[in-house]
Amino acid sequence: MSVNFAVLWDLDGTLIDTTDLHVYAFIEALREMGYNANEEHAKAFRQRIGKRFVDIIKEIFPAMREVEIERLKNIRRRIVLSRVDLIKPLPPSRLLPIVSSVCPTALITSSNRQFTENILNHFKWRSYFDVVITGDDVKHGKPNPEPVLLTLKKLGVSRGVLIGDTEYDRLCAVNAGIMFLPADKADDVLKILSSLDLRSS
Repeated sequence: MSVNFAVLWDLDGTLIDTTDLHVYAFIEALREMGYNANEEHAKAFRQRIGKRFVDIIKEIFPAMREVEIERLKNIRRRIVLSRVDLIKPLPPSRLLPIVSSVCPTALITSSNRQFTENILNHFKWRSYFDVVITGDDVKHGKPNPEPVLLTLKKLGVSRGVLIGDTEYDRLCAVNAGIMFLPADKADDVLKILSSLDLRSS
């Protein structure tokens, strides 16, 4: 029988440590556009990490025009992609080959497709994921359940667990009706997999 349970992974803050890099790129992009970026902007951005970049900008700068948002997004993306070498894997990443050998796995991230694929190629993780959903693939990002629901549909399963590090990840999972596991307890996913009947009903 086919497996009717999937493990969904968040990327930033769960599999890789990118917080400081994202904040740095955001501030530098603002300054390159002529904004007087300061620590308050950095704090506001840091508090919203886990959401899509576009959604964060609209919250911090509600009056910013779409053309400016697009320019800011492109500048920040260039800065981040130029420093992929600074990104380090986090402990949960060692579970990827184990989990992917047991059940369907997917990556759900608010990051854009280009950055995500660069990371997967850099760390040679692409083969561990049956489905990869990025912020570019959904209309509504976390905490909206759309990323999880789209992933489950693509995988052809109805049950699963999302492993993530933010409240947005938790809400995304809860809103979609699946389990949530904090990244700092990622090892518990092995217990979950061993205790569940993973087969299709």
